[in-house]
Amino acid sequence: MGLIDYWHIARRRWLIIAGVLLVCVLAAAGYAQSLPTTYAASSSMYVSMATGTSVNDSYQGGLAAQQRVRSYVDLAASATLAKRTIDDLGLKMSIGDVQGKITATSPPATTMIIITVNDSNPVRARDIANTVVAQFRRLIGELETIEVGAAPAARVEVIDRAEVPTEPTGPQNTRLLALGVLAGLGLGCLAAYTRDRTDRRLRTSNDLEAVLPVPILAIIDSGRPGADDETRRLRTRLLRKGEAATIMLTSLSAKSESEVTMALAKAFADTGRHVVLIDADTSHAGRSQPYNSEQSPGLARVLRGSAQVSEALTWWQQTGVTVLPLGDADPQTSDLLASDRFSAVIAKLRTDFDHVIVQAAPITHAADAIAIAPLFEQTLAVAQLGTTSSAQVRGALATYGDAPLTGVVAHSVPSSWLQRLMGRP
Repeated sequence: MGLIDYWHIARRRWLIIAGVLLVCVLAAAGYAQSLPTTYAASSSMYVSMATGTSVNDSYQGGLAAQQRVRSYVDLAASATLAKRTIDDLGLKMSIGDVQGKITATSPPATTMIIITVNDSNPVRARDIANTVVAQFRRLIGELETIEVGAAPAARVEVIDRAEVPTEPTGPQNTRLLALGVLAGLGLGCLAAYTRDRTDRRLRTSNDLEAVLPVPILAIIDSGRPGADDETRRLRTRLLRKGEAATIMLTSLSAKSESEVTMALAKAFADTGRHVVLIDADTSHAGRSQPYNSEQSPGLARVLRGSAQVSEALTWWQQTGVTVLPLGDADPQTSDLLASDRFSAVIAKLRTDFDHVIVQAAPITHAADAIAIAPLFEQTLAVAQLGTTSSAQVRGALATYGDAPLTGVVAHSVPSSWLQRLMGRP
């Protein structure tokens, strides 16, 4: 995979990335809030050795002091020093708690020791730091005194006493939030990649074409610029393939794509032809408002023989298309669609209109499309990109069997939030 492929995955799965990023940032912020505010008080000391006055003695003394400093750093956080600090200040803490507050460091190649104490109380941090330093000097004096009453071999002098810190040193909220952002982006991208690799939904027309035995005649992106032009191209291709007086559309997806059917009917009507659009979708999935007409008895009643075709037709003024709504369908309607009664309806409308366009139920929902497909000169199946999987398409085609199929229309619609943004219902 190239960079462009990863970019496409990020565009498709940006909601996953954003969701994981938000969770990680909130987790980092929550963790930062749970940490106590800490203050750091530091005191620095200088270690020297008792030596002679010559240059060589001073040099040797400096080396000896540097060697001792390594051990002194460990002594600064010892249990003995912590116990003396507790006793001196009367702290209500354990030795381990005090040891955890003390940090001792020494810059390389120096005889300096810096003792830092972290505590939630700035005054207490200063007091503990200064007490630790005082007890540390006393302890070094005891350890470096060889004979009673003699001067110690090493001496520790305070350079800077600890002062009350004015700004907290922790928690480091900015750093924690930055780590949360980095973790969120990393985990989000990983989750997006995993989801994309395991997703079998057909995202592009190339994905759809790979599982089809027939050509893709149009790629219609409803609600976007170019959708009308692509519908006109579909109209032209159907006319070039032969007679297109009768056209049936069904769906390879779980619901009917009635928007495509209505757009195609309007495209034929725009050329000045007389077009009738029949709603024969007994699934009631994906029906659109122009199909519904309270004034019309509907196709179902025509098939039952309780109404004439002319009584059931209604005018869709916005598009110049005549519509035959389904009406009050019942369980018998599907059987009547497969009967000679529906064939007679198509034959009658064929004499009165230039184009008869029928919306049938999705293939996987009902057998209507399989039964009525032989009645039409052109038969189209619509597959919605982004929601239909390759398994669904293969299953629908297997169900459709040997019924005639001219081609497939790839259909995509904006997401619900994008439709609201565009002002679409």
